[in-house]
Amino acid sequence: MENFSEDIDDIDDVEDVDARIEKKVTERLRRYDKEYKIRVKDTRDFQIMEEVFDKTSLLTLNDLMNEKNLSYLNGVINSGKEARVYWGVKNDGTSVAVKIYLVVSSEFRKRLIYIEGDPRFKNITKNNRKLIELWTRKEYRNLLTAYNNGINVPKPLAIKRNVLIMEFIGEDGYHAELLVNVKRVIDKDYNTIISYVKKLYRKAHIIHADLSEFNIFKYRNKLIIFDFGSGVHIAHPLAKSFLERDLNNINHFFSKRGINTQPTEKLLLELIGQ
Repeated sequence: MENFSEDIDDIDDVEDVDARIEKKVTERLRRYDKEYKIRVKDTRDFQIMEEVFDKTSLLTLNDLMNEKNLSYLNGVINSGKEARVYWGVKNDGTSVAVKIYLVVSSEFRKRLIYIEGDPRFKNITKNNRKLIELWTRKEYRNLLTAYNNGINVPKPLAIKRNVLIMEFIGEDGYHAELLVNVKRVIDKDYNTIISYVKKLYRKAHIIHADLSEFNIFKYRNKLIIFDFGSGVHIAHPLAKSFLERDLNNINHFFSKRGINTQPTEKLLLELIGQ
């Protein structure tokens, strides 16, 4: 695994960053792509890879290291259109998940529907960079609220600009198994997820709004929900629609696996009385 801390520590003068970025980041990500089998289909994909480590992101990582929230980064855990998640290590050797949102991603304007109308967020900017930073804070806040209300989620540890550091769920740099890949699911798994959805609604007053078998870990016989960026407060005007979609996704997955599920309409009635 490649250690990025030395590269970050070399940046003493902000004015020197731009001159160093092109060479260092390009060489680093070419090695990264080869070592971790990141598929790069065209020029745009490679530009997005480079954007993960733009000047702002490098300086943000540097700040997090200076604040003792992170010692260095290892390999890629997960890669998507909006963010990339890395295996990070703290000074005490503890593994953490470091989620870096892409600062030029065009996807975030499509995500305004999950922010506008949420009473927790006012004066929402349309500036792309600021919007991404708001989205990062939103995920941190959702995770913290869920965690503090006893729901199994990765514990949020630190946040700065477009970078979120969380508890690492997995072993030796490999994330835990996704529910979608679990060979055998049981009634208890279904009932557990439904109980999480209810607790999120009733205690944390949050709806995940993007819940599916692809953002649930099964780790040491426990189910852990992650990826809370889309999560909304229950007072959001589209709350019922988001909740219904979450329940439909979960019911569809477990039904395909032969598990008896409760009708979505019944579950909605239990939660919101409509």
